[in-house]
Amino acid sequence: GERPALGKRVVVIGGGDTAMDAARVARRLGAGEVVVAYRRTRAEMPASEEELSGALEEGVELLELVSPVRVLREGGRVVGLECVRNKLGDPGPDGRRRPVPIPGSEFTLPADAVVVAIGQQADLSFLSGTKLNIRREGLLEVDPETGRLAPRLYAGGDVTPGVHSIIAACGDGLRAARAICRELSIPFREPSVPRPELSRQEIVAVKRMRARKEDRHRPQLLSPAERQGFQLIEATFTPEEARAEAARCLQCSALCDKCVEVCPNRANLTYFVPVVDWRVPVLEVRDGELRVADEEPFRITQTRQILHIDDLCNECGNCATFCVHQGKPYLEKPRLFLTEDGFRAEKENAFYISGDAIRRREGGKESSLSLTDQGYLYEDAYVEVLLDPDFKARRLRLKSPFPGRLSLKGAAEMAVILEGAKRSLPYLPVWA
Repeated sequence: GERPALGKRVVVIGGGDTAMDAARVARRLGAGEVVVAYRRTRAEMPASEEELSGALEEGVELLELVSPVRVLREGGRVVGLECVRNKLGDPGPDGRRRPVPIPGSEFTLPADAVVVAIGQQADLSFLSGTKLNIRREGLLEVDPETGRLAPRLYAGGDVTPGVHSIIAACGDGLRAARAICRELSIPFREPSVPRPELSRQEIVAVKRMRARKEDRHRPQLLSPAERQGFQLIEATFTPEEARAEAARCLQCSALCDKCVEVCPNRANLTYFVPVVDWRVPVLEVRDGELRVADEEPFRITQTRQILHIDDLCNECGNCATFCVHQGKPYLEKPRLFLTEDGFRAEKENAFYISGDAIRRREGGKESSLSLTDQGYLYEDAYVEVLLDPDFKARRLRLKSPFPGRLSLKGAAEMAVILEGAKRSLPYLPVWA
């Protein structure tokens, strides 16, 4: 690319990672004095601490509580930036205090170049004149579950609402691929990611590690004086250093349990469910007769799961605060009720176990599943189905006609929860 002539004095307007990158690059392009002008204080800056610290180490100056007013020119060239000093006012919608200009505090920063790095926006001009729904902030309105924008058209990444990162964009693509395959009736092959399984001894070792703090092994960095060009400033680990750093892994993907550890009421319990790989029946009514119209895959590979005892929960939110997956376990994990009255008062995600039977409420409707000598007996308002231990339908009975198709995936979930709780949590007062 071309090497821009920035001059000796550069002012960068902004406070995010892009502003830090611009300031550090300006230093490498020969600017002797680089100033970052930010309208709030360092505490409110959105830039990562790593980027900000790197910029300051390399001689970039941070000027806080300063807003630009206008660029000053002489003879067609930039000579300075007129600014005004701020004070922090009341918090805005994002929780950060608003910058309020101080009257009469205007001053000038000498500058040969001014770089504006205050944000970015997707260029959707190529969609002008179409009937696609573009939000006021310049983002596309899509189905958050699938990324569907219009028939046979999907979008994701920086042009849609949500987190704008490479990882989020990859997730958007995966969701869209699933939806496209569903629309075209093509089987979708989920990425095969091996999940580590820990022995009981390894679980004890991991819990010991979590009780101790061990500092990270940091890679070697070039000194600020050596950072004159565009060579990497962070060295790669040696094999020994990489192994030492990897040994600090707390195995969250195999053993999380954070919501179990932080719950003051012990409302979240770890239990073990069986590994299953079933083809779950999908039912429909045809010519007045209940039939198996199709099957859908139902697979459980992670045996260690969390069950939430709702009677013990006071919704303090601790589990949501500390959840490493940014979830809300007290709402999202299967909620088991110890009393029938508590169970019947709920409309969503409610389970009640009594002996060898489990009941469930979703959408205000109740279903049940019980263990039998032949497998499982499932029943709801529409059907009664006898299933063998591999969840193949052995007997069907239609109780009431229903539109469309009825998947027994929910019944499979009930079977897994019942089997797992029965094996792992024998002390619960539900088995009598």
